[in-house]
Amino acid sequence: MSKVNLLNPAAKNPITSLNLTEPPNMQTQLVPDTISYDDFRTYRTCYDLDKKKLPDKLEGLSKLRYTDGPEVVAQRQKDGEAFLEKTEVQSLVEWKLKFGTYRPSLAKLVASNSVEEVRKTTSAAFSLMSDDPNPAKAISTLSKLKGIGPATASLLLSCYDPISIPFFSDELFRWLHWRTNVSGNSKKRKSKGMEDDGNANRKIGYTAKEYASMFEKTTSLRERLSKEAGEPVTAVEIEKAAYKISKSAQEDKSNGILNADTNETVETKALYPPSPKRRKKKT
Repeated sequence: MSKVNLLNPAAKNPITSLNLTEPPNMQTQLVPDTISYDDFRTYRTCYDLDKKKLPDKLEGLSKLRYTDGPEVVAQRQKDGEAFLEKTEVQSLVEWKLKFGTYRPSLAKLVASNSVEEVRKTTSAAFSLMSDDPNPAKAISTLSKLKGIGPATASLLLSCYDPISIPFFSDELFRWLHWRTNVSGNSKKRKSKGMEDDGNANRKIGYTAKEYASMFEKTTSLRERLSKEAGEPVTAVEIEKAAYKISKSAQEDKSNGILNADTNETVETKALYPPSPKRRKKKT
């Protein structure tokens, strides 16, 4: 699909039904505290349109993650016991590695779990979720499986409850917690001993504590957007929008759409001659 040019509203817009007439302000409107439902819906839709052009293998993995997996688990719940099979967990982990940071050892560790262990552990975790909507205990239970930490555990739980359980993705965590620099365009500031000069390279610990914070922030955002939209907004939708917002900001920065220091486009900046101190002598 052709990219939505957020800085040129006159450009051809593939999402005609969304009526984008003004480019979202990357510093104010696209942060979790203030993003409007219309802007949120735009990026969520962009994610879905992008995924329609995936190769067959990746499309199959995405279908398992967003459609088939939740449907299968829901049907098993109706039949009396919700769980995931080992092959399903392995495919979900493969999806995670394809679209996130690739860790070859992770797939091997997950594969070392027995069929019985995976079914029993996922069943126990899902059962905990039916009693307590807070995912902390279920995350802890799933983390007993080899190769399953809080991030992967949240992915499995999202198949059980895609409405309220967010997947612990890098993009969603960074957007919710370090949102001042979504466009690569914020001033440096000290935050807990670290300089906030961009969130793309800040380290995530993938801890249960971090996930608890992300779950709380996702829930608050979901409730606000649902109220504004007049219809339910799910955690999976927020995950999709955050991914697209983060990737679009990175693409804009790498393509020179915005200069991080001056807010000028590269083309505009090129009109100015270099300062005498920076002008090099021709040889």
